[in-house]
Amino acid sequence: MLRVLNFLPDDYVKRRKARRANVICALVAASGLLIVGATVGVTLIRAVGMAAARAAIDRQYEKASLKIKDLERLEEHKAGLLHKADLSAALLERVPRSHILGRLTNLLPEETSLTSLSMEPQEMRVETPTPAPETKPKKGKGKKKAPVPTETRFRFRLDGLAQTDVQVAEYIGRLASDPLFDSVDLQFSENFPYQEGVTMRRFQLVFLLSREAATVLEKTPLPPTTQADATPAQAAAEEAS
Repeated sequence: MLRVLNFLPDDYVKRRKARRANVICALVAASGLLIVGATVGVTLIRAVGMAAARAAIDRQYEKASLKIKDLERLEEHKAGLLHKADLSAALLERVPRSHILGRLTNLLPEETSLTSLSMEPQEMRVETPTPAPETKPKKGKGKKKAPVPTETRFRFRLDGLAQTDVQVAEYIGRLASDPLFDSVDLQFSENFPYQEGVTMRRFQLVFLLSREAATVLEKTPLPPTTQADATPAQAAAEEAS
């Protein structure tokens, strides 16, 4: 059996073992730090990726929300147009447009003509009588506001030409006295260069169709339109359509 003789000093051997242990510990610590750093890096990369994905999803959601709102606005606009079309159709069934145009044309003073006519439904508040105040208010009960009643009235805008303001006033008087129309109001009356050297009065009126328009036309049928009035009525009909 061989015996190995070690001629190195004991303190040198101890120091060498201590250095070796320190190196091993340092390597283990470095490996641990590398593993922790890699884990943190991967976590940060994933967090950044998730944040970017979330931001992209939020942008898509906002775009989708805007599209939904636009679609809702279009649907509301479509519903409003359909409602107006239904109201107009109901009006034309009860009060033919030709009768309205004929009545407006027949009421024109001499040397006065229509240039345009438009009609649109308008929601208006219904005036109701004010109830008498209660002498003894009930205790313990709050007053509830009653809903404001509304109705759909048809509002006309009429543009025309006349030679003088006297003719405009005469036309307003005729419309105001006609039971087919309500609330006749003059918007403006101004000079208008009709032709070279000829100045006329351009005016605009707004008024409402009477609530009893259908009944009025049944009781007072439209008189035949003269040939002189055919041209203004036709122009107004084309504008109103």
